[in-house]
Amino acid sequence: MGAKLYSTTFCPYAWCTRIVLNEKGVPFEVFEVDLKSKQPEFLAVSPAAKSPVFVDGETNIPESMVINEYIEEKYPLPNLLGENPQERAIVRSAVIDHCWYRSQPLARLTSLLMRSEEDRDDGRMHKQLRQWYQYLDELDAHFQDEEWRLLGRYTIADISIYTTVAVSCGFGMPIGERPALQSWLAGMATRETVKRSAPQAIPAIV
Repeated sequence: MGAKLYSTTFCPYAWCTRIVLNEKGVPFEVFEVDLKSKQPEFLAVSPAAKSPVFVDGETNIPESMVINEYIEEKYPLPNLLGENPQERAIVRSAVIDHCWYRSQPLARLTSLLMRSEEDRDDGRMHKQLRQWYQYLDELDAHFQDEEWRLLGRYTIADISIYTTVAVSCGFGMPIGERPALQSWLAGMATRETVKRSAPQAIPAIV
């Protein structure tokens, strides 16, 4: 049984894992999960009905961060996490900060946008949007002086940020006047592994 990733089109975490797999040159199959009518095959590998899930032979791995670290350990080249314990700790901390804290306003915004207009709370939406754009301001300031997020090179931290921001663009939240961030995103979008991993529904960053 080959490797299979159970994911959804608009999930930035699953998109991140697709990029990691392509960076490593790992052959894999994608199973598109229908969130409205979850397929029996998906529920068999994910009883909690959470995605993404990575199935590698007889091993089922939930949670994108765990999946990515598993792939990094099994396929160490090219290195995307760090060459030594100190570097790996720096990258892990940045990914946790991004996924668990800094991107949460976007997750809450997406949840609100999925509701009918009469059920949306405009005040909450504006608050979450303001917090998200404040984070984008910080990223823009960072990329004015740095080519990459950490370690002076391409890592999983860059992939995590790219997929999340690209998905926000797909949901109608443009980058705006943030030229350094815009340039960095455009550069990321030209990578063959990124293009090969992208969901077709997400518009290109221009």
